[in-house]
Amino acid sequence: MDLLKSINVDKIRNAAEDAFNQAKPKTDVESRVYEALSHKNWGSSSTLLNQIAQDSFDYDKFPTITRLMWEAMENQRPAAWRVVFKGLNLLEHLVKNGSERCVDDARNHSHTLRQLHQFNYYEGTVDRGVGVREKSKQLVEMIGDDELIREERNKAKQMRERFGASVGGGGGGDF
Repeated sequence: MDLLKSINVDKIRNAAEDAFNQAKPKTDVESRVYEALSHKNWGSSSTLLNQIAQDSFDYDKFPTITRLMWEAMENQRPAAWRVVFKGLNLLEHLVKNGSERCVDDARNHSHTLRQLHQFNYYEGTVDRGVGVREKSKQLVEMIGDDELIREERNKAKQMRERFGASVGGGGGGDF
């Protein structure tokens, strides 16, 4: 009986969406993005995020990455708060480590980020939407400040150089 109490429609739906995304025929880029945006209870690895950031420098892969990322943030029901939060984390990583087109794309979708300031979802008495609200506010602040973007991209570039990662062609940015 306790098992039935712990299972709810949202958990079943989240598991079904993950299974569907795993089974769907897709390219390597789509696989990486779907993995980064899964319903799983843990965040994406930095290796995976760095691979996606590297892919953002490819003219043909960039639209696929951004389409899937924005779909994750725009079309989700509140119970899929983890996917929205992971989409925001991916966007932050792309702004800091991806191609400069990621910054322009984030600015073009600032209305979506602002809408997430009101994101709400509660599991019982636990506010699961607070992370989404805070992350969206941080991103809006960052993409509105050229100097902050330049600093963050430079910090990310220094980290990549320090740890020997080969992510990002330029990374410094002209903002």
